[in-house]
Amino acid sequence: FFFRFFCAGGNPTAPRSNHTTMPPTPRVDATDYHSGQHSGRMVRVTGKLLSVEGDRAQLEMSGGGAPAAVVFNDASLAAEFDASLVGSGHFEVIGTLQGDATLQAAQVVNLGTNFDMGMYGEMLSVSKRFPHMFA
Repeated sequence: FFFRFFCAGGNPTAPRSNHTTMPPTPRVDATDYHSGQHSGRMVRVTGKLLSVEGDRAQLEMSGGGAPAAVVFNDASLAAEFDASLVGSGHFEVIGTLQGDATLQAAQVVNLGTNFDMGMYGEMLSVSKRFPHMFA
């Protein structure tokens, strides 16, 4: 299940806000997110919802550091970030990482409140050491 979950791009039983098929995208942690190496590219960011205000949300990512700033132009994506989930809800956001370190959301997956960010961080570490297993 663990391998299928992460290679398939998320929890297959979690509700999805957008059923559009997305191209393969790298999963990034806080270090990758803020490094600039993925600027202008589609990436996957997973984290705990820290705040939501208007068309923006902040996610605490694995690896520490500054949170991911998520921007959404689509009201259906914004609706996924329910204010009642601040501090407990986990999400995967697929989007384009802008030069100003904001993530322009294209798809949001609600991973629920019982998501193990420590385990996710370990999976990211393994996927970086053995990228051929996660391609």
